[in-house]
Amino acid sequence: MPDISVEQIILVLGYVGIFLMMISNGLLSFPSSQILYIIAGYFIFTGDLNLVLVSLVGALGNTIGNIGLYEIARSKGLKYITKWQLFPPQIVRKVQVGFEKRGAWFVFVGKLIPALKVFVPIPAGIAKMNRVLYATIIFISSEIWTIPFISIGFFFGKSSDVFGKYAIVLIFVALIVAGLFYKYINSEEVVSEIEGG
Repeated sequence: MPDISVEQIILVLGYVGIFLMMISNGLLSFPSSQILYIIAGYFIFTGDLNLVLVSLVGALGNTIGNIGLYEIARSKGLKYITKWQLFPPQIVRKVQVGFEKRGAWFVFVGKLIPALKVFVPIPAGIAKMNRVLYATIIFISSEIWTIPFISIGFFFGKSSDVFGKYAIVLIFVALIVAGLFYKYINSEEVVSEIEGG
């Protein structure tokens, strides 16, 4: 069976493909939303896709996927989630501490941080955060998330061109964000909270 790329799925299925892939991203963190939106941004530039529809469909799909993960965490608990081996228990516990301290604000900001966004639905579900509030925050954050990556694809061209010319910048930004996240989850405040619990 031939490999199927994100670009091919978008070309064949259009908005439906974006919607389905973003559901998968919200639930399983695959495929990469950054790559998807960069490619979609290029197709917006060529006139094959519409900016508003891409942003809405992508954010809606991601929200549905995140709600799915939230509901699993809410009904099944942390042990069930960690059985998937996609979410390391130690990191999830540290994210839980962040959520317990900052609540809805943590959900909003967390969804905008690459290294953190994948874990956000889990502590929210375990804590049984209000469903309407959770879904609203996730959708708004998911909409905001689309903007920089669609812009990269729109202004700088196709994914292959972007990663050829601007990979260093993207990697540098990603490393800074990942470093800030790592520093936070290993901070004395978070670690002491876990050890105390």
